[in-house]
Amino acid sequence: AATKARASLLPRSWPQHAMKASYTNVETEEKEELVRSEGEPDDRRETTTSSTCWSQLCCAGGGLLGIRACILGSVVVQNTAYALVRRYSRGALRETYSTSSVLLVMEVAKMALSAFQIVTSDAPSDVPSGSALSKYAYLITHSLTMLVPAVVYLAMNILGFVSLKYIDAATFAILAQMKVFTTAIFSVVLLQRKLHLRKWRALLTLTLGVVLISHEAMPKSAAAGDSRAKLAFAEFLLGIAASVGDVVLSGFVSIYFEKVLKSKTETYSVWDRNFQLAFWSILIYTPIMIHDNPRQPFAGWTPMAAVCAAVGGTGGVLVALSIKYADSIMKTIATTGAIVFTTILNAAFLDGPFTLPIVAGAVVVMVSVCNYNDRGDPES
Repeated sequence: AATKARASLLPRSWPQHAMKASYTNVETEEKEELVRSEGEPDDRRETTTSSTCWSQLCCAGGGLLGIRACILGSVVVQNTAYALVRRYSRGALRETYSTSSVLLVMEVAKMALSAFQIVTSDAPSDVPSGSALSKYAYLITHSLTMLVPAVVYLAMNILGFVSLKYIDAATFAILAQMKVFTTAIFSVVLLQRKLHLRKWRALLTLTLGVVLISHEAMPKSAAAGDSRAKLAFAEFLLGIAASVGDVVLSGFVSIYFEKVLKSKTETYSVWDRNFQLAFWSILIYTPIMIHDNPRQPFAGWTPMAAVCAAVGGTGGVLVALSIKYADSIMKTIATTGAIVFTTILNAAFLDGPFTLPIVAGAVVVMVSVCNYNDRGDPES
């Protein structure tokens, strides 16, 4: 009955593999953990399919054609670019524009696109037929459940900008994979799920890989009395703390969606939820932006700030498309691909670390993500 209830929330025109995905949209890559339910950590969902994640990736390589291949490539590029451009803007250029102004522009763009799709899409929805304004009014008056994730995403985005100001993009991208760990922990604590032993092993190796990379990226100790070295170490710790806060909130909001929104009997399309989320986000970001700079809310804006807003806004659209067309294999490919490209490009253009421990740690994290999403060998 629960399976049927979840399936009823989704458009009937979606392919079968998308029926396991959430109908809601989430802000960034970390939000894709919601729509995939973190690799389905409940072992009751496991099926007797592929033997290993790596064999899945190899077998899927030849079948990712057309729009699915385009979406896969776009997700990898967006995930990589969003970390790099924020690091370049905040860490290298030290730009001082208001973070809330960038986030507001992102939400306005996503709300406009969602508003257009609501009028033109024929996806099943509880929104009554009528004029565009009547549909928008209905969605706004029934959007209170999206207030909590809107507040959480505000904190996550701000923490992301703060973190990338003090740590390199590769370290940030790899630390972000700890959202697998936090979501699994919240699923055990809040949803009383039981994880298979192999998933706990994957979470352990994931944590070890992140610890290895964090230690390697840490500023080297200097002679006593070196104030510059002490400041660099303090900034590094601040960046790590902001990143940890980001992944903890990511795990919480994923389980919030699954526990609260999936239990509803409402039927809303992805664009409906996008519109509701953007509405609350705009209401939250606008006063913060004005508070940051009452006279000139967009003071300090540069072409790179506009690029940050554009790349971040693109992520919301790609999440909506991946819900419909992607599967867990594509999600794993996108995650590992983004780690590889972010690490290489960060070293090549932003003077990031590229030592043997960094490479080894990245490989450990990627293998751990694959192992966590692996559903085990087929039963005999």
